[in-house]
Amino acid sequence: MFLRAVLSLTLLLPLGAVAATSCGVLANLPLENTTVTVAEEVTTGSFIPPGSSTPLTGLPVFCRVALTIAPAVHVEVWLPKTTWNERYQGVGGGGYAGSISYSGLAGGIRAGYATASTDTGHLSSQGGRFALNPDGTLNKQLIFDFAERSLHEMVLKAKALVNAYYGAAPKYSYWTGCSTGGRQGLMAVQRFPEEYDGLLIGAPAINWDRFIPSMLWGNIVMNQELGGQMTSAKLAAVSNDAVAACDAADGISDGVIHDPRKCHYDPSGSVCRAGQDPNTCLTPREANAIRKTWDGPKGANGKRLWFFYERGASLAALPNASNYAIPADHFAYWLAQDPTFDWHTVTEATFESWFRLSQRKFNEVIGTDEDNIQRFRKRGGRMIIWHGEADARIMPRGTVNYFDRVLAGNGGAKHVDDFARLFLAPGVAHCGGGAGPNPVGLFEAVVNWVENGAAPDTILASRDLGAGAVRTRPLCPYPTTAKWTGVGSTDNAANFVCVDGEHDADDFKITGPGRN
Repeated sequence: MFLRAVLSLTLLLPLGAVAATSCGVLANLPLENTTVTVAEEVTTGSFIPPGSSTPLTGLPVFCRVALTIAPAVHVEVWLPKTTWNERYQGVGGGGYAGSISYSGLAGGIRAGYATASTDTGHLSSQGGRFALNPDGTLNKQLIFDFAERSLHEMVLKAKALVNAYYGAAPKYSYWTGCSTGGRQGLMAVQRFPEEYDGLLIGAPAINWDRFIPSMLWGNIVMNQELGGQMTSAKLAAVSNDAVAACDAADGISDGVIHDPRKCHYDPSGSVCRAGQDPNTCLTPREANAIRKTWDGPKGANGKRLWFFYERGASLAALPNASNYAIPADHFAYWLAQDPTFDWHTVTEATFESWFRLSQRKFNEVIGTDEDNIQRFRKRGGRMIIWHGEADARIMPRGTVNYFDRVLAGNGGAKHVDDFARLFLAPGVAHCGGGAGPNPVGLFEAVVNWVENGAAPDTILASRDLGAGAVRTRPLCPYPTTAKWTGVGSTDNAANFVCVDGEHDADDFKITGPGRN
């Protein structure tokens, strides 16, 4: 039924609105605090992004407009010349952003959308260093541009260009983004609810002020308890042991923990036994470090500060200064305001002070955790949030915690279901991948909900098993979860139903943005 609804929606979309003016005219469009640096028609069917040698292909004829919004926010807006579906789409970035999402722009115009992307005001090569001025003070303008302003300005400028080029405003406006792109979408919902009719929000980097420092919790524990990070082989082994221990709890052995919040595997089960290879099992001291890591950071009063990654997420992907600089940059440039700062000097005992400092400095500008979103609801907006439960970058329990507060603060599931739904994807890693079936048709489900009023009761997830075999599962709206009926193949989504999740009680409660 869902696929029929999507197909019917596709058939209702316009075949293609035609530009009302020439692309070059847009170079002279007056836009506040903005310089149009490029306004060119691309007719070759392909485009090579700046700094790349690989062309994007299969493109319709389009008008490419590049803008610089003072002081340094770069935006590109791509406008299909004859295939516009009368809709606008904003696409998000990742990490500290710093670059235009050319693949997102290409995907948007292939589907007929006038599409926009921004670098948020700095270069990706800077990492998190853009936040710090040479004199050691915070660059509040660039932080604000990254957190909020660039996204708002992008929408205003893009819609002005759409109006000028087509002679009409978009009938509907959509957002799609994952990770930082998910946070960017929720920023619009919370602060500028008039901007988008529908949003797809994946693995959102909300709670930025708390989850970013918490990314290094495991490394801090291991550095203090063991003198350094455990080997990838040991980390992979204990992750695999947790999956093996909790895999069959849902009645299906498929290499995936169905609900990791119910998995309480203790790493003592991974301590080396006689005859085991010591390179792939743990010492008692290592097991204790893993236990602390999974438990997450706590304050001096013993209460939880934030979450850590779920059992089943790859511990071998633990971030550190060499393989994932985002949290290391946050400590050095955003918190210590010292380029020479070494996160290895942070201990379990001092972590809380750094965590609280991050809250005080940055929750207001970039926390993106406001749960009162009644303005978005009242104007008829719709959003789908989704998160892979084996995410080893952004803690999925932070997203669940936020959505629980949305439920509590907006009339409960009976009312929230009308405009916002959360789907959790067991075994799926950050924005995709992992051992679990990955969601498909998410953006189409948002469009279908906005334009046809068809709220998604399930989202199909699929995984290629090789040799022509495919595993499909339904993703159910939180707090329900999929359960096998006991009849038919467990690789067929049709043999599952959505039931009450009966999740373990969350032992972490906060009463408002940034407070716990």
